[in-house]
Parts: sequence; structure tokens; C-alpha cells
Amino acid sequence: MLTFRQIEVFKAVMQCGSLAGAARELRIAQPTVTRMILRMEDQLGARLFNRVRGRLTPTQEASRFLAEIDRAFEQMRSAVERAAQAALPERSVFRCGASPSIGRGLVPAALARLLARMPTVSLQLDILTVSQVLPYLLDGSADAAVTLFPVMHHEVVSTPVGSGRPVLLMPAGMDDVPSGEASLASLADRAWIVFQPRSVHGDMAAGILSDHGLRPARTHMVRFAETAVALVEAGIGVCIVDEFSARAADMSRLRCLPVPTNRRYEAYLHRPLAAGGEVTEQFEHCLKDELQAGCMS
Repeated sequence: MLTFRQIEVFKAVMQCGSLAGAARELRIAQPTVTRMILRMEDQLGARLFNRVRGRLTPTQEASRFLAEIDRAFEQMRSAVERAAQAALPERSVFRCGASPSIGRGLVPAALARLLARMPTVSLQLDILTVSQVLPYLLDGSADAAVTLFPVMHHEVVSTPVGSGRPVLLMPAGMDDVPSGEASLASLADRAWIVFQPRSVHGDMAAGILSDHGLRPARTHMVRFAETAVALVEAGIGVCIVDEFSARAADMSRLRCLPVPTNRRYEAYLHRPLAAGGEVTEQFEHCLKDELQAGCMS
């Protein structure tokens, strides 16, 4: 087990680029620095520095070790900050992330329920892309995140909290389109807003269209559900999105129809394994209540 003093010496050598510089920085003798670095190499079983003609060059192992140390210290700093916030009797900050499609309507509605139950809580809501979700949960400061996909990681608890229906959105004024299965067939010659492949919304829309044997003649591609909604509002085309995104749309500019399918979007609440507490538990209840209310409406 390395000591904090050893890690401090190692970081100083990496920053200063020499044993002598690290000794000056830490105000200790250079032989002490040398002994501690050699001892660290023995303990780790890896060479941290190459010594050529009196010059010190970090090895790849040293660079990787420094990156892990920096990450661990950042997590510790964030944990100390959270502990300090939790110690304040009148103030608690709940930091929650959400993917764009549910960060516009579902999550804010659930957070409103949370504040009704716990009015002294302060919020930080962060909208995240798919690639940002896992780093967000692992950076040591997040309390939770909500997405339409599971997160598979040993340091994250991923819990399904409910499901939502796919809906068909079209510009207002398209009153000639019938409801039900006939609505999809009647739109084959319309422009469709589609999503990038291998995405939650892309797989859902492609699966539904395939189920009904439809292949749109003309398509426009987007990345996010709220972008698709905006294009439909502008009269550019039609799309299939989750009901959470539809709830946040401007219904004066849209027509929303149910999609004849058994497919569903699954919503997940994620929390870091080391995080938790009453606020996160209450938020889970509020999220489930909001999902249930949406399904009943």
C-alpha cells in the first residue's frame, strides 16, 4: 500500500521533471526523493522512470499511474464536497443528468414532484449525450442520471423505472391522415425524420416501420428526439418518438397519434454505487409516479 507522502513525491517528480526539482518543491533532500521513488517502483513492480545520462524520463507505466491518481484524487475531492454539503442542515444539492429526449419533459416534471416533497433541495440538471453518461456517473459528483438505455458498469446501479409508448408526430393540418395502423401506411410518400442507426430512437423507429412493411421514400436524419420534434413543428416531415419527448412539444403545431405496436421505450435511473441517500430515493419514487401518470393520461 502506497502512502500519501509517496504519491505526493511521485506527483512532484512528474511535474518538475527531475529529482532535484521535486526535492526543491517539497523542501526535502534529493536522496530522500530518490529513495521514495525506488521504493515505489519496488512496491508496484514496475519502472516509473528511465534514467539516461542524468535525465529522468517517465515511462508509460508512470503516465498511466498518474492518470489513475488524478482520477482518484478528483473523486476524493468531490466526495469531500458532497459530505460538506450534506452536513449543512438547510441545504442539499441534487445533481441529476438526463439524456436529451427525457431531459425536456419527463425529468423536469419528476424534479418538480421532488421539490414539492423536499422544498429545501437545490437542483443541478445536466443534459448529456450517450457518450457523456458513464463519465458523468463516475466523476464522483453526480447523484443520478436518467436515460432510455441501461448502463452496464460495475460501479453503477442501473434500475428500470418504467416505460413509454412510441407516438407518431406530424405537422398540424394533416387532418386527412387516419388513426391507427392506416396512419403509417398513408404516410409512406411523406418525408420522414429518422435517427442515426444503432441509437434508441433509431432502432425503435426502424423496427416499427419494418413491422409494418414501410420504407419511406424520403428521409431527413437527426441525432436527438427534440431535434426531430422541432423539424416536425416546422412542417418538414413526420417522425416516431417517445411519448416523453412528445409531451414537451408544441401541440398547437403538431398532431400526435398512437402507434399500433407493442414496442416500448424503457426508462432507467442510474446512480453511482457509492452514492445514494434520501434525496435520490425520493427522486426514484417521483420518477416512477410521473411515468405512471403519463401512461394513464
